[in-house]
Amino acid sequence: MRRGSIGIGTLIVFIALVLVAAVAAGVIIGTAGYLEQKAQAAGRQTTQEVASGLKVTNIYGYTNTTPPSKGTITKMAIFISPNSGSEGIDLSNVKIVLSDGVKLVVYNYSGILYHGVINGLFNGTNINSEVWDNASLTNTSFAIAVIHDGASQMDANHPNLEWGDMVALLIKTTIFQADNGEPGIGPATKMVGKVIPEVGAAGVIDFTTPATYNYNVMVLQ
Repeated sequence: MRRGSIGIGTLIVFIALVLVAAVAAGVIIGTAGYLEQKAQAAGRQTTQEVASGLKVTNIYGYTNTTPPSKGTITKMAIFISPNSGSEGIDLSNVKIVLSDGVKLVVYNYSGILYHGVINGLFNGTNINSEVWDNASLTNTSFAIAVIHDGASQMDANHPNLEWGDMVALLIKTTIFQADNGEPGIGPATKMVGKVIPEVGAAGVIDFTTPATYNYNVMVLQ
């Protein structure tokens, strides 16, 4: 009888140990699954951060004076495209940060998307009326001129920049002031800044304007 009681007690202890081990195993498996999902999510986010982003391909400036050497740069076009492997970038969330060492300006999307023929980026008839003379384009906002839209699906509310696309971000630079007191960017001025997307690497702006302006349209970067 006593041996039977000991056997039953041992069996109860064994079953309890099995139950405890099962519960512990369930907790460990659940935790491992949670950590695996978190690791996958972190990996996706890291990949998106590294692979996505913008690159600045060219920057052009414009002065509307004759001769050009008497003027300042009052308009600028920043050509951008997505990095290789980048996911789609919503340009409505992009910021342009630009500084001449004296003033730092942050440009936001104006809501203007120009998808027409470009017969003069700075002074064409259509682009003047739809972009440069548009009241929505202020000294702290930028417009978008579509250079190439592979999918032809960009809309003004949320223009999506995808691989193979190229646009020009158009800004007025009259908020800056040249050494002679004129609005705009004067000769031999160091300009730095970034084109910052919501996610991913920013495009770099870094150039010095020419010592003298020989042309109305000039390559800056």
